[in-house]
Amino acid sequence: MKKLAALLAFSTVLAYGSMARAADLPEPPTVYDWTGFYIGGNIGYAFQGGGDDVGVQSNLGGGSIDFGELDVQGINGGAQIGYDWQAGSAVFGIVADIQAADINDDFKNHIREAVLSTDAKDNIDVWGSVRGRIGWAFDRVLIYGTGGLAWANVDYKVFAENLDNGVNAHMNDSYTPIGYTVGGGIDWAFDDNWSAGAEVLYVNLGKESITGKTNNFADTGEILKTRPTPDFVAARFVVNFKF
Repeated sequence: MKKLAALLAFSTVLAYGSMARAADLPEPPTVYDWTGFYIGGNIGYAFQGGGDDVGVQSNLGGGSIDFGELDVQGINGGAQIGYDWQAGSAVFGIVADIQAADINDDFKNHIREAVLSTDAKDNIDVWGSVRGRIGWAFDRVLIYGTGGLAWANVDYKVFAENLDNGVNAHMNDSYTPIGYTVGGGIDWAFDDNWSAGAEVLYVNLGKESITGKTNNFADTGEILKTRPTPDFVAARFVVNFKF
């Protein structure tokens, strides 16, 4: 009986000792989970993507006349909403955003010994995208690529004039093209709900055909045409709140 009591006492001491040692051990770190819905805001700057060559062509022939290049740039900012799903270290998601913008450019140019003149303007005041994204998580740091559809409200104006005879035409339109965007970014979850990062997107809005009648239309039936191809690169800071 005495041996049994001694054995129980010894076992109790060992158990308490093991518990004490376990209490002193640090807890294993919690790996961050990127899965969930999020909303956020962003602000950044857009600059030249590839340049928009302003060329004017007449339906009466004579080829296209190139007057110069529009390189849109300017500040833009807005909001985004999305969802991410994490499997291991891989993260898949979808995100939509809308931006208020002041992205524009304009120029005036004279060519052929100042006989031909043009005044060209391009302005984008709203744009947005719907994109997929795929990335790799290093705990609280996510590096990702993204791509999808882009759209914008484009206000495009070209005034061309022959200073020798006064023949001129206004080519202008406000239109909403759908193009594409590709890019990438990095996010850092500095809190269980909040993250911040940076993103760079290339936005290409395709080609559009804009025409305008000359002021001698009744005599010759001449119509001038230009084809805007606005594109830009948007670099921005992003903050998100995950639910």
